[in-house]
Amino acid sequence: MGSSSETGGAWSVMEDVSLCESWLHISHCLVTGNEMKFCHMWKKIHQDFCERVIGTTRTDQALSSRWKILNKELAKWRDALAKAMDNHRSGENLTSEIEMTRGAI
Repeated sequence: MGSSSETGGAWSVMEDVSLCESWLHISHCLVTGNEMKFCHMWKKIHQDFCERVIGTTRTDQALSSRWKILNKELAKWRDALAKAMDNHRSGENLTSEIEMTRGAI
């Protein structure tokens, strides 16, 4: 029986991190990042992802679907962190602000 990624099952943390890295690498390219069509962007992200996760069988559509889920969760983290930073108190550092953020999610 194959691993869950071979059968399209659960995503590993390593795959999630690799997907985020690939998305950043391709979508924030200064030369072509904002000029690519959606389908072309995901083909390039898929290519970059496959270079990071050797032997993966995830498709570009699977990556796009997973990104929608991750992006929602990342937005919650970003919003909570921004709120914590807005409530910055004198004498607190970034570590204490992140601890406050964890409680807000």
